[in-house]
Amino acid sequence: MRKVVVLLVILAFVGQTQALPDGIGSVGDNGCACHGGSDDSTNVTLSGLPEIYNASEEYELTLTLESPVEQNDVKGGFRILISQGVLTGEVQEIDGGYTHNSSLNKQRSWTINWTAPQQDDKLATFVIHGNAVNGNGQPTGDEWHSLSLAVAGPNYTGDVNAPDLGDTTGKITNRQFAVAGVGLLAILTLAFFVIKD
Repeated sequence: MRKVVVLLVILAFVGQTQALPDGIGSVGDNGCACHGGSDDSTNVTLSGLPEIYNASEEYELTLTLESPVEQNDVKGGFRILISQGVLTGEVQEIDGGYTHNSSLNKQRSWTINWTAPQQDDKLATFVIHGNAVNGNGQPTGDEWHSLSLAVAGPNYTGDVNAPDLGDTTGKITNRQFAVAGVGLLAILTLAFFVIKD
């Protein structure tokens, strides 16, 4: 019985390191570190943003991933964080950001609508993490990259600077390190019980 319980605990933690076809929440705010690493061969673009937005206007945007990563049934995903406005279209909202879902991860280009803020004196920033996947259900062989942009309203008076992406280099976060450590501990515990019996 103990073996079964330990095995179920291990499977629960292993599941946390697998792909997230239904989208990713705040754990992806600094990039898709569970999938390969940040790679310059994967390019993230967002077209359709104006240089200066009009208050409350809706803009049709196209998010595109270009990558040499092999394309199978599952092709990619994304996490988008914005400071102003609302996104609709081929997105869902999770943990204060926007992401794909299981039907939207079969492509590498998405149509997204951005409704600009009602105030015309804001700076709207976008941080986008795009993940090109090979569809093997594992993090191996996948690559991701990030993009940051800023769009000002006509009465915005500050500097127009896109967010710094310094923390999106594929570093393992504290949460991921903790999950990996607990998973390793569970595997060692199972090995102990198997050897003991």
